[in-house]
Amino acid sequence: MTKIYDKYAHLSDIWLMSKMSLPADLVIQQLPEDATPPMDLLLMADPHKEEVQHYIMCSIVLQALINGKPVGVLALTPETKQVAEIRNIAVAPEWREKGIAGQLLKDAAALATRLGYNILQVCTGNSSIRPFQVYQQYGFELTDVRWNHFTLHYPEPIIEDGIVCRHQLVLTKQL
Repeated sequence: MTKIYDKYAHLSDIWLMSKMSLPADLVIQQLPEDATPPMDLLLMADPHKEEVQHYIMCSIVLQALINGKPVGVLALTPETKQVAEIRNIAVAPEWREKGIAGQLLKDAAALATRLGYNILQVCTGNSSIRPFQVYQQYGFELTDVRWNHFTLHYPEPIIEDGIVCRHQLVLTKQL
């Protein structure tokens, strides 16, 4: 019985996402190259400040604004000639579950397509249960696991909802 319930709960989440209305004053725009990215948001998704500062220099940054204030961010970087990677995506806690992350994902896919990429990739931790679910709901599929990535590459342990983040999950979407 539990398996059937879980299956329908997932379908219910997809239905709810399709019925979700975005905030009316939401604007998604590319951050100008000379502008300072919203580090407070970026560090919510990746607490390794030096790493964020490194990849943000070669990223296209999309920001979600409400009344001119950044409430979400996404960093898109080239990986290969065919693959663009979402290196960071975050939404301020008070604005979560309002469709903003989904809109950022849609805009990133459209941008990557316009730039000639065939695959969009995103990586997350094994402890990031809700983001893992959202990525799948937006068409990403698990294609690789990088075992012990976070324990080997991050100086401090990352713990989310009581789960130690050890492994990096790689998800891809065909564009």
